[in-house]
Amino acid sequence: MIKFLTITTEDNHKFCANMIKSLRDFSDCPVVIYCDKKTFDKTNSLIESCNVNVEHKDFDFGTSNYTHYGKKEFVDITFKKYDVIVSELKSSSDDVVLIDTDIAFKGDPMGVLVSTKNSDYDLVFQTDSPVGTPICTGFFYVRNSEKNINFFEGCIKNVPVFRGNDESEWLERHEQLMMNSVLHSNYNQLNTNMKWTLFPVSFATNGHLYFSTNQRIGSEVVIHTNFCVGQGIKKERLESDNLWFMGDIDE
Repeated sequence: MIKFLTITTEDNHKFCANMIKSLRDFSDCPVVIYCDKKTFDKTNSLIESCNVNVEHKDFDFGTSNYTHYGKKEFVDITFKKYDVIVSELKSSSDDVVLIDTDIAFKGDPMGVLVSTKNSDYDLVFQTDSPVGTPICTGFFYVRNSEKNINFFEGCIKNVPVFRGNDESEWLERHEQLMMNSVLHSNYNQLNTNMKWTLFPVSFATNGHLYFSTNQRIGSEVVIHTNFCVGQGIKKERLESDNLWFMGDIDE
């Protein structure tokens, strides 16, 4: 089986609910939300009509505030993705898809994901190309295997090494950069022989292509509102494509 994993804080719960609502229009695949109980309860209250197969796992990120790219808290939270992946791989036999909350679905992703499961890839990522890093960790598939458990445990152990001692550089040395460095063999502290590839942008697209430059193919299923900062503009972009279902974000 394949399950979706996401992480959220209290101030971001409407984006989490919106992502799940958009997914539930097409698929009832399991979703696991890592957050504190208060955040889960607020999220769950918004998706009561479609909360089938939604599971909560308690996780304290140390903040309830919305945080975004360019903030230290954002960088700290992104590295927790490694922890929740290891936790989930060890607790079940399911493959997992890590998904950011600023994503919405325009179709059923399961056909492509089942094909991915039937392939021999260890990891498959959305891409931020052509202007960002090749690998985007906002949406990626992880095969449940001892190889991947060892890989992500190695990532966890090497986070302090990757971030270094100069806190002024921490904002740029985030989890997505680490993943790109590791898998492109630019980081020698973690030996890896992972077989990985990228989802085509015709399936999983980024915010630069889809919103900023309107380079749309028409078959996109996974819509990521990255390449913009702040809840307001993300909501506006989703609304422009009829992908926002949660009303005002300051309610």
